[in-house]
Amino acid sequence: MQKIAIIGATGMIGSRVLMELIERSYVITAISRHPFELPGSPQIIACDGDVMNEKVVSGHVLALENDVLISAISPDPNDLESFLTATENLIKIAEKSAVKKLITVGGAGSLLLPDGRKLMDREDFPESVKPISEIHERALDIYRSLQGKKFNWINISPAETIEPDEKRGNYRFGTDDKLLQDGAGKSYITAEDFASAVVDLISDVSIENQRVTVAY
Repeated sequence: MQKIAIIGATGMIGSRVLMELIERSYVITAISRHPFELPGSPQIIACDGDVMNEKVVSGHVLALENDVLISAISPDPNDLESFLTATENLIKIAEKSAVKKLITVGGAGSLLLPDGRKLMDREDFPESVKPISEIHERALDIYRSLQGKKFNWINISPAETIEPDEKRGNYRFGTDDKLLQDGAGKSYITAEDFASAVVDLISDVSIENQRVTVAY
């Protein structure tokens, strides 16, 4: 069984990714600034660490021989630029720890509408969310600029609306930067099914060095 490291395992998405990993019997290195908040499980090795200190986190990921690194961290609304530092640090951690795959949770705001505009440029897109969408897009640009790395990176964006709800057990992947919508024009995914999609990417060999999105 592969060993999986996860950073940001206590947030809305990260906590559900962690539970999905547990359900699938992975051996998990969960790295958190608050490791005592992590759930108790014999599958979890809880480590104290902050992505802003890449040397410490790299040490945890390498020492415990993880195959895949998942990041579910979110931008800090009070310090958006720090998310770009975190992105650079995740790349350094992936390199130093020799993981095979880096899976990061991105944003939906830069996904394209049917008319070609970005979702965050739509008139009714919340102004308070737009700076977060823009920093996610800049982070994605960093990943897309990578060349010659030994690990495979995947940035996974949710649907326009993501919220906790029951798991349906199905979803669609999109790989062309377009916002996935249903027949009624709704773009939606539960956090539970999004977490399933994140974990499915661990064993998916068809997706390499690209952004994907998930919706019903």
